[in-house]
Amino acid sequence: MTISFHQSTHLPRLIVSDLDGTLLAPDHNVTKRSINALHHAQSFHTTTSLTNPIQIMIASGRSPRSIQKVIDQFQGIMAPDSVLCCNGALTYNPRTKVISFPQFIPLDQAVAMVDQLTSEIHNHSVPKRHIPERKRHAIENHETLSNDALVQGRPGFACEVLWFSPTDEGSIAYGTDTFFVCDRTWETERKHSIYYEYQVVDDMQAFLRSLQEPLAGTDSKGNGISRGGIIKLLALDRNRVASEVYESLPASLRLNEPSEAGAPLVTLTYSGPYFLEVSGPGVNKGLGLKQYCEGHGIAREDVVAFGDLLNDAEMLQYAGLGLCMGNGHPEMKKLADRVIGTNAEDGLAKEIESWFQS
Repeated sequence: MTISFHQSTHLPRLIVSDLDGTLLAPDHNVTKRSINALHHAQSFHTTTSLTNPIQIMIASGRSPRSIQKVIDQFQGIMAPDSVLCCNGALTYNPRTKVISFPQFIPLDQAVAMVDQLTSEIHNHSVPKRHIPERKRHAIENHETLSNDALVQGRPGFACEVLWFSPTDEGSIAYGTDTFFVCDRTWETERKHSIYYEYQVVDDMQAFLRSLQEPLAGTDSKGNGISRGGIIKLLALDRNRVASEVYESLPASLRLNEPSEAGAPLVTLTYSGPYFLEVSGPGVNKGLGLKQYCEGHGIAREDVVAFGDLLNDAEMLQYAGLGLCMGNGHPEMKKLADRVIGTNAEDGLAKEIESWFQS
C-alpha cells in the first residue's frame, strides 16, 4: 500500500526534492508557486498543533555554489534545512555554509576511471551527420569529410575538488565550497555555462595524481595530509549526449560491478543531456538521505521524495513515498510509487498543495 500524506491524517517530516527537471521549471528557475508550496509546508507547524516541523531538503548533482544560486531565487521566503550535493557525496548547510560528511572518490580509482572512459569514448565513432553543426568546427578536416564519415569520440573531463587544510588540533578542515577543474575539451564544450571561477588543466590524470602531494603539516596520527579530494568526476563526449554515452559503456561500468578488466569501483550515472557523473563507491542520493534521516531520527515512512532521472532512483526507493515527475525517465516512472505532473506544470507544488486541502 502506498503511503499518503494529508494534514488531517499524516504529514511527512521530510520533503526531499531533486532540482533540475523536478523543482526547477524547464527554464531552470524556481516558480513562485513552488516556493510558496515549500514555505507553507515548512512553516505549517507554527500555526497548528503539529509537533515536528516539516523539513525541506534539496538533493542534487550540483555543487554547493550552484545550489546556492538556486536558493537565492527563494528571495528569503524560505530556505532548505539541508542540501545533499554532488549526488549525495556531501552535505551542505545553506544557513551556515558548512560542508560535512564528504564521500571522496579514491584518487587511484578516479585516475583509472579517466583512463577507461577516455578509451571507451575515443573508440566509439559516429557518422558526421549525427554531430550538431556547431560542434563540427573542431573536427580535423571536417569540411572535407562526407556526412557518412565516421568521427572518433572526443572525450572531455572535469571534477569537483574539495581542498584540505590542516588544523592546529591535527585534523582536516574543509573548504566552504568545492572548486571546479576541467580540461580544454570540457572548457570548449561547456564554457558558455560556467559562471564561476575554474581552473583548466592540460592533463586531468596528472592533475588528479597531484592531489596526492602532501601539504605542510600532519594529522593527529602523524600522517601526511593530501592537498584535496575528488567529490565528483565528470565526463563528456563532444559528439554524443550523455544518455548515449552511458548506454554504450560496458555493463561493468554502468552497473558499478567489478570486471575481469578491472573496472574502477565507482558510482556512474547521468542527470541531464550533457555529461556523465562519477561518484565514490556506493555514493548516491539515497545513501545520503538515509544517513541524514538516521542522524535526525526521521523514519523513512515519514519521507516523501521527488525526482525525475536515474540518479534519483535510490532516493525515491528509500522514501516512504517516491514520486516521479511526469517528464521523468521511463525507468523512474516504473519504480516510483506514483507519477505526478511535469516540472513545466508545477507538478511538485501541486502535489504538496494537495496535502493541505480540506
